[in-house]
Amino acid sequence: MASRRARIVLADQQHLFRQSLVQHLRSGGHAVVGEADSLDGLDRCLIDTEPEIIMLDRYLPGGDVFEYIHMLNTLQPQTAVLLLVAYEHEASGLQGQAFLAGASGCMSKELPAIAYLNAIRRLQDGQLLFPAEVLRRAARPPSISGPVASLSELTSRELEILQLIAEGLGNREIAARLDITYNTAMKHVSNILAKLKVSNRMEAGLLFLRHASDGTLPDVARQQRFR
Repeated sequence: MASRRARIVLADQQHLFRQSLVQHLRSGGHAVVGEADSLDGLDRCLIDTEPEIIMLDRYLPGGDVFEYIHMLNTLQPQTAVLLLVAYEHEASGLQGQAFLAGASGCMSKELPAIAYLNAIRRLQDGQLLFPAEVLRRAARPPSISGPVASLSELTSRELEILQLIAEGLGNREIAARLDITYNTAMKHVSNILAKLKVSNRMEAGLLFLRHASDGTLPDVARQQRFR
């Protein structure tokens, strides 16, 4: 199935890389609605555009990129940020930091164009592009975010969906897994975020993983997790 048309802003300091990637993205049916070569330029670009996805160079001049991602995650939680780095080994090393900052994925510029198109399709579906081990490591910090009572406010169905969010599934995959409609899955996810008082699905998934790691999941969630 062809991916839906995505509105993308590409922020990278390398002009030739930007030029090549823009061509591939447009050939893949997507709209590149803005380009920037610095964080200041990205600020100006975001004033005039409403991107679904921001592809962001790790070394974009103008400030701390991870702090910028955190700010974007707070102000525009509906926008997915895909961090771009030079090499594959660098991408592997920065996965955890990118996740904790609020990015939806971290990819190497060494990858072929089809890898970016596949990543965009997954981001459109609300998926995270991080390996499971990165999510497990992120679940181990000693401080727990939010009281366990917040999870207890969820229904059994919402807890089931929250576990799937924590596993990195997007809304369409959740709908298929549970044999519900896509709109129903989206409504459940929206209710979960509101009840947990978190701004996005990454924070919700991390909260579930931390409670699972700590052994403080509500009883119904433990039964679902280990059945």
